[in-house]
Amino acid sequence: MPESQDLLPTLPPEEEQAPTPVLPEDDPFSSMMERFDEAAALLGLAPDAYSVLRRSDREFKFAIPVEMEPGKVKVLHGYRVQHNLSLGPCLGGLRLDNDLTREELQALAAWNTWKCAALGLPFGGSFGGINFDPRGQDLGVVERVIRRYTAGVLDLIGPERDVTSPDLHCNEQIMAWILDTYSMHVRHTNNAVVVGKPMGLGGTYGRDSAVGLGVRALIEARMTHLRQAGPYRVVVQGAGFVGAQVARELIHRGHKVIGFGDLHGSVFKEEGLDVEAVLAHRKAHGTIRGYGDAQEIRHEELLQLPCDVLVPAATANQITGLNAESIEAKLVVEAANGPTTARADKILQSRGIPVVPDLLGNSAAMIIAYFEWVQNRAGYYWPEDLVTERLERMVVEAYHTARDVAREHKVGLRLATCMVGVKRVAYFDELRGIYA
Repeated sequence: MPESQDLLPTLPPEEEQAPTPVLPEDDPFSSMMERFDEAAALLGLAPDAYSVLRRSDREFKFAIPVEMEPGKVKVLHGYRVQHNLSLGPCLGGLRLDNDLTREELQALAAWNTWKCAALGLPFGGSFGGINFDPRGQDLGVVERVIRRYTAGVLDLIGPERDVTSPDLHCNEQIMAWILDTYSMHVRHTNNAVVVGKPMGLGGTYGRDSAVGLGVRALIEARMTHLRQAGPYRVVVQGAGFVGAQVARELIHRGHKVIGFGDLHGSVFKEEGLDVEAVLAHRKAHGTIRGYGDAQEIRHEELLQLPCDVLVPAATANQITGLNAESIEAKLVVEAANGPTTARADKILQSRGIPVVPDLLGNSAAMIIAYFEWVQNRAGYYWPEDLVTERLERMVVEAYHTARDVAREHKVGLRLATCMVGVKRVAYFDELRGIYA
């Protein structure tokens, strides 16, 4: 991890760069590029370095013909975006979603680059996806889609090239299929090609709780700096893999979850929710809606609840210019990728509501992926207490590094974290030079 008082040397200031083209606020690539532009300007990034870092190194789109049922073939589209390879192999998720866009994957890959660099991890950022929703599909169809996708990106992925992690609508079964398909082609089992695997296939302790632990550690560290004593009253938006982790970890550490919601419904209880009961109801019924021991509220009301901490843990663009004025939290900690638009971020800042950005908020997902990759390559697996100790230490150290930069430059944590990542990548890009 880089020391908080010893940032890498600043590249010499050069002439002003051309601004990013104007894009709609709800475009995640637009939000990412706006923040990158601000970081580049404050760092005095050289125009050549700027022009390299604002583009993906590689983008691959290909057809995935799949037999959905006997005699019926559907052609899907697969993607893999590799944003930057300067610091090491890429690391990034696989997203399965009917509404997937290339711009979304570009943004997620770039975010992963800055996130890995800010955390001191030896990876560049990548992201992949298929315009396919596996929910409700026959398991055989899902397996065929995943195996055909893996075969399509075979030349791009690998432990020394690009490591795949699970994202939206992916799980450890899907990671196992990718591992198996890759291993069949290279003629030996190579566990380190994917992370998020089952324990028996090279998975690591902590994968199912890492983001929750990281969010909890960040809440406690940030609220301590804000001189706010706990336990804290928290609202969690999102009850999937990440949101459930966050809620469970908070309850385990003595905090209260007073609001909880998913895509279909939200609930509120001033005295604190029974998180396990809410999650059991959701598992049985597919939604939080209908849970009896709490007040049902609308989705928009969940984000507006007065609380100590609001944790958006669902999808992108949940806090926007339309609802940022109604947020009543003392702190926002982003567990999802890109839940706050650039315009909303400025509104929250003007209202004095601090935000721990996604670059830090869900950074534990990248750290636990790194731990799994390291253990796979060494063939030696760490005990759970060692994983937990190292994970929390790295998350909190990254927060302190970003906070020092924020204070030095008088900027918010989001921009400060981006500056740490951009400076590191730009510096080592400069050292490596350009092969010609």
